[in-house]
Amino acid sequence: MSILLLAACTSNKKIAKSNHVTTDSAPYELLLIADKDWLKTADGTVVMEILNSDIPGLPQRESNFKIISINPTAFGKTFQGFANIIQLDINSKYPETSFKVAHDIFAHPQTIIYLNAPDGKSMAEMVIKRQYQIIDMFNNAELKRERASLRKTYSDKVKREVEKMFNCTIYAPKDINAVKKGKNFLWSSTNQIDNRLNICVYSYPYTPEDYSEQRFIAIRDSFMRENIKGNSTNQYMKTNAEYVYIRTKTFEGRTVIEARGLWEMENDMMGGPFVSYSQVDSVNNRVIVAEGFVYAPEKRKRLFIRQLEAAVQTLQFNQ
Repeated sequence: MSILLLAACTSNKKIAKSNHVTTDSAPYELLLIADKDWLKTADGTVVMEILNSDIPGLPQRESNFKIISINPTAFGKTFQGFANIIQLDINSKYPETSFKVAHDIFAHPQTIIYLNAPDGKSMAEMVIKRQYQIIDMFNNAELKRERASLRKTYSDKVKREVEKMFNCTIYAPKDINAVKKGKNFLWSSTNQIDNRLNICVYSYPYTPEDYSEQRFIAIRDSFMRENIKGNSTNQYMKTNAEYVYIRTKTFEGRTVIEARGLWEMENDMMGGPFVSYSQVDSVNNRVIVAEGFVYAPEKRKRLFIRQLEAAVQTLQFNQ
């Protein structure tokens, strides 16, 4: 059975790629294939709440994905072009729960997660146990697609300046072209009034201290206070210490510190979300930070912050 399934998946991958079938869903759309009646039960409601979970570090509630749910019988060519698909199959024929991941079965690039369970309760328990893995898997797939797009169309000005100052490469969105330099600090922006995307790159000496939330905020605030100021001397950017989320993760073979949260201007009404990636440059004994932050009052910010997150993920040392 396993060999036959593997052969079928391999065959489907070849068909999808040979026909050049590309995904046609919108960014961060998630197709959920499950019995709609079961989704209304207590266990189904738990699953929906997890899949509808919010992105951390945004000023208003925004879910990670826009979920489109269909019954299994409705899954046909109309829905096979989705980039992100999760299928829940509850059937007593399964002796235990199972979690499987497949790629590019019907189109490219595509990520599909298959969850099988003998009953609704065990399905809900499996989703609860693997919720962060599921969310990260689809988010990472979207970010990978965004990074590929940025490497084709990017801000040449930002790329040149970062290479000069830090001997690093970064691919920022093409519209980010206004650049301001400071000591070991570069700020680039779209400079739009009500829809401003920004990327900062800065460095500081590496010391083998524990990387705590308090240390991150102190370092970030010292750079932002010096380099990003308002119209008067008592206006400057700072971190909202109540909304900071930090985790260590392995990304493309590198260990990075991911931080996200909210920024605000001291003595002003401006603010918004930020996301940053910090990594150690052991050759030069320094830490390089790439950060994206958004100023878009009264607008949804999911796509903005995700695009900037993909951009800061592209930062690499040139050695």
